[in-house]
Amino acid sequence: MSKKVLSREQIRQEVQQRLQPGASALTGLAAIAIPMPKSHSLDVHARNWDMEEFGGTGYGVYVRKVVDEARREFFLSDAADRDEILGDSFAHS
Repeated sequence: MSKKVLSREQIRQEVQQRLQPGASALTGLAAIAIPMPKSHSLDVHARNWDMEEFGGTGYGVYVRKVVDEARREFFLSDAADRDEILGDSFAHS
């Protein structure tokens, strides 16, 4: 399965969006601050990013499951971050 290449912000937004459906059933889940993904060297599962430190939410297992699903689907690209910044600079000039 090929992975979709996304920027840090796009991955963060995707994880946040995936947590929203569960927020109505799990009180307090909507208030979780989703951190930016941190890049790392490719692991044995071809993942190159992870997220940590969601705060003491009590939903760690559920959030970890959502993040791990996203890690299987998305590849973090620093080039995508640079392209996003470059596009923003053109849009505001």
